[in-house]
Amino acid sequence: MSLISSIDLDDECLAITWADGAASRYPWLWVRDHAHDEATLHPATQQRQLYTAGVRRDLCGIAAGIVDDTQIEVSWNDGTKASRLPIEFLQSFRTPGVAHVDVPVERVLWDAEIIQDQWPSVEHAAVMDGDDGVARWLELVARYGFGMVVGTPPTIAATEALVRRVGYVRETIFGGFWDFQADLSKADTAYTNLELLPHTDGTYSNDAPGLQLLHCLAFDGDGGESTMVDGFRIASELRAGEPELYEVLSTVQVPGQYLGDGAHLMAARPVFRHDHLGALVQVSFNNADRAPFLLPPDEMAAFYEALRAFEALANDHAMQWRRVNRPGNAMLFDNWRVLHGRAAYTGHRHLCGAYLNHEDFESRRRRLRSGS
Repeated sequence: MSLISSIDLDDECLAITWADGAASRYPWLWVRDHAHDEATLHPATQQRQLYTAGVRRDLCGIAAGIVDDTQIEVSWNDGTKASRLPIEFLQSFRTPGVAHVDVPVERVLWDAEIIQDQWPSVEHAAVMDGDDGVARWLELVARYGFGMVVGTPPTIAATEALVRRVGYVRETIFGGFWDFQADLSKADTAYTNLELLPHTDGTYSNDAPGLQLLHCLAFDGDGGESTMVDGFRIASELRAGEPELYEVLSTVQVPGQYLGDGAHLMAARPVFRHDHLGALVQVSFNNADRAPFLLPPDEMAAFYEALRAFEALANDHAMQWRRVNRPGNAMLFDNWRVLHGRAAYTGHRHLCGAYLNHEDFESRRRRLRSGS
């Protein structure tokens, strides 16, 4: 059954009426710009090869028809070769709108009670044996903000092999794939046994690490309970209950800094960062790494009030996932969504892990979904 009821041409657009009665209009330059012939779209790289700005302003289609039941072919008034576009491609843009780049997911905004019943985990063997296991793992991370791989051998080699099932490791001030202990080998309190309140990493980076994998290789001591908090749940609570404070955290540019190890890194962004559609895409909060800044008194007071509200939720045990992560449980979490921390501890604790870019996580999910 044909997807198209009729095709019409006018001076401005290619007009399509779909089988369900919906109508779409595609401007002629858009049609030419999105042709799928080899001269326009490189068949291997899928990069546009057309010099779009060089196309005649008066370009207009003079004929159009369906070819092989799968494509629409358009002939042009400038005498250039006819263009073909897949019908399914045109159908995917049947309704005009702003660009969408996210990978769809139904997020679960969780608190302690919800996450206790829906604890996201997958077996190590499943992740290492095939892409189906990787897909399940990454969908859990997308849905809940984190996902545990249980049964991971407590070695550096096995953990690095695990994280590379997702993508390449990101290099930062801490190196690439890293392991660490409480030795202050870096100018960061993560390299101590002190309590770390819930936070996100890289508030001092213009592009904060998208995801982080952590795996405890050895722990002989007391304390050290890991904490995870859904930053999107915090945002939801504030937006509903205290919208004026949500607005403050969505607009005030909060600077972060890393000072040490031969570097002075600085960046600034709101605690709640939104995309061009107004959707929340990133929670960025690290009170320890917040750099000094001064606003006018009334604005500064509003910021501190909003900070108090945010931290009250982040440090509420009713909002937190808490447990001592023993060797064998490797955790991947979305650093743009989930805040992480730990209780103070005594004894010896050895961890390893890595950062990943958010776009690489999204790329892996797209490819797994398409089977490519």
